[in-house]
Formats: sequence, structure tokens, C-alpha cells
Amino acid sequence: MPSYSLLTTPADLAACTAELSTEQVIALDTEASSFHRYRESVCLIQLSTRHRTYLVDPLAIKDLAPLGTLLARKDMEVVIHDADYDLRILARHHGIRVESVFDTLVAAELLNEPEIGLAALLGKYEGVHVDKKFQKADWSKRPLPTEMLDYAAGDTANLIALRDKLEVLLKEKERWSWAVEEFGLLTDAPFDLPVNEEPLFLRLKGAKILKPHQLAILREVHSWREGVAEKQDRAAFMILGNDVLLSLATDPPASMHELAARKGVSERVIERHGKRIMAAVKAGQDMPKEQWPRLERPKRWQRDDDYEDRLKRLKAVRDTLTARFELRPGIVAANQLLMEIARTLPGDLEALAAIPGMRRYQVENFGAELLKAL
Repeated sequence: MPSYSLLTTPADLAACTAELSTEQVIALDTEASSFHRYRESVCLIQLSTRHRTYLVDPLAIKDLAPLGTLLARKDMEVVIHDADYDLRILARHHGIRVESVFDTLVAAELLNEPEIGLAALLGKYEGVHVDKKFQKADWSKRPLPTEMLDYAAGDTANLIALRDKLEVLLKEKERWSWAVEEFGLLTDAPFDLPVNEEPLFLRLKGAKILKPHQLAILREVHSWREGVAEKQDRAAFMILGNDVLLSLATDPPASMHELAARKGVSERVIERHGKRIMAAVKAGQDMPKEQWPRLERPKRWQRDDDYEDRLKRLKAVRDTLTARFELRPGIVAANQLLMEIARTLPGDLEALAAIPGMRRYQVENFGAELLKAL
């Protein structure tokens, strides 16, 4: 296990950031409460140099401004595995912007690694075994046991060494510029997220295939669950699973006995919430037709056989390029990108490069052959 320092006071953080300010590269990871709590928060921030590891407790240190200043430096490379979530929660909860990122997951994807999880990569390149037993632990609890702190420190202790090896391989394969382009896009992403105004109950997997009268029930039972989850500050699925909510909407129980027989509904749930669940189901059933939720139908494109043919040809070319370059299909061009190319018919590389989401390295390496398919 790596040695580490646990930082719980502003003075600890100030001393740590002063020491880290002389570094050119640091590794970072976060542990959050979203799996267990209704109100998401950053519960631990792991920072490592090539030789030392620090664990910052944001529940004890409310003002992370010194860390934000450090991470905002353009000359400070921050190594993260699967950076998207870490960058988003740091931005959302602490206003922290990381200016220079090296994402080891993105690097592994560009190298077409068969396994891109951190445990697999550390095992392959550093010979380090990662125990995942605390992956879904409740990091909001205090005090954190030593075992969990040891686990957290291990997440970043070997990350810079892994980064160095991936950089060498990217340069050997002449894909370093690809990585730099992808890393650059990560910085702005947390601050450019589109606002999702869709009601939460419609975001449940399977909700959008329900009929309006079923959606009325789903909205009521979902609203009940959200209220309980918020009051108890527990993750909503821990109150009642999504599958149960959907089953209540599609096959409403007629009695408490039927509710108790439903898969996923425990005796404890019946004792504590049974009457309120039945009341929510009834409220949905009794809702007037004009108040039923109705989905906005997606825009229908007029069938274009030529478009379908172009898309097939583009996918065939992508398959060829994927095999030739030994890449994942999405690195050559994701399906959505191919659909946009087939629809907009760019006439040259400049027009291709102007398509939203198109990378420079995709245009340079694959663009000419994609255009031929049109």
C-alpha cells in the first residue's frame, strides 16, 4: 500500500498545494456519494505525485480554492482515469476547472487496449493488483476506516507511471496528437453541458415505451420515491428500484397483498411505505386523461433510400479503417457522426471538418476515404 497523508484542515490543504505547486504533473481521483446519497457531494479527493499521495477531505475542508487555483494552471498536467465524471463533479460542487488533463482511459481507447478499466491497465503495465471491494462503498461516512483510505490512495499512486507508458505507446503509434486533441476537449466539457429539461421519471430506462395512462402512474410513484429519497438523503433506487416503479405503472397492484407479492418489494417497504405507494398508484389511475403525460414524438425524416445506401457504404469503409488501424469503431467515427455525414453530404475535407463532433485527426487520417463512400 502507498503511504499517504490525510488532509482535514485548511492549513493541511494550503501546505499540500504549496508543495504540489513545484510539480509538473499530478494524478487525481475523486470519491463521491452519489451511489448512496440523494444529494451528491465530493467526499474525498486523491492527489499523487510520482512519490507521494495526499487524501483531501472536502467534507472537513469546505473551501477548496487553493486546490482550484493549482488545478487551473495550464502548466500543471492532471492525470485522471475516465476524467469526465471527476471533472463534472469538481466543477458542479466546487467550481473547480482543470485546465490540462491526461485521461488514461482515453489514451487506452486510442491504443485499442482490449481492457480499458483502471484495474486492468495497472495490472498489465504496473503489475499492480487493484482490489475493487470498496468501489461502491459509502464515502460520505465519517470517520473513514483505514482500509478505505488505503484503497483510495491506491487509485492514484501508480497513475503517473501508467500515464508515462501510455504516452510512449501513443507516440510510437503516431497517435500522440490524437490524444492531445481529445484531452483538450475535456476541459470545457463540464461547463458546456446541455441543460436537460426532461422530467426525471421519463429518464428511467423503459419509461418512453409506456402508454400515457401508464406514464401517469409512473409520474406519481416516482414523485413519491423522490420525496422519500430527498428526506432521507438516500439514493432513490435504495428506496424502491426502477424496475419496481415501471411494474407498478404497467401492472398496478389492486391491493396491499398484491403489492407485497411484487418482486423487489420487501416486508420493510410494505411496513414503512405500503399505504403511500398504493395512494400514489391510485392517484395516477384517477388522473384525468387531459393531465396524462404525453411524449413529444421524435421528428420523422422522410425515407431516403440514397441516404440509407450512403450510410451503409460509410459503415463499410469504417469497418475497413477499423481493421487497418486496429481501432475501436467509435475512434474512426461514431454512428451518429456517420449519420450526419450521410445526411449533410460534405463535398470536401473542409466541409467534413465543420461537422460538429468531427476531430481533426479523424479528418486527416480517415476523411478522404469516408468522403469516397459518398
